[in-house]
Amino acid sequence: MAFNGYLIKFVNTGRIFPHELIAKDTYKSTPLQRTEITAFRDNNNLLHRETSPNYKSKVEFQTLQLNIANLQKIRNALDMAFDNEQQRKIKVEYWDDELLSYRTMTAYIPDITYEVKKITNNDIIYSPITFTFIEY
Repeated sequence: MAFNGYLIKFVNTGRIFPHELIAKDTYKSTPLQRTEITAFRDNNNLLHRETSPNYKSKVEFQTLQLNIANLQKIRNALDMAFDNEQQRKIKVEYWDDELLSYRTMTAYIPDITYEVKKITNNDIIYSPITFTFIEY
């Protein structure tokens, strides 16, 4: 599949995370992570591993500095996309750098910290915000 110009799209709504607000040099993808069911070393110090066939991915990045209007663009993309808002459970289509194609995952978003950098009479400037998507 060809690259279609976006990194993250929310499956339930078809909305794309506003890529112009992503600090591109902070975007990190760890696709298809292996999970060990068991791992041990025997008496000869040889490693034995049983790896799960269910690989999990993680995508994380920071935004640029945001004002309220920019943060609203992100909220608009996110708000209707959750399968479970309380758990922040969400289906995302993301660019998988290992497969060089798009892949869909059900993920959760850990707590988000908002740090105020500056306030004015009618706006707030936020420091870059970190978003993380961790596959179930």
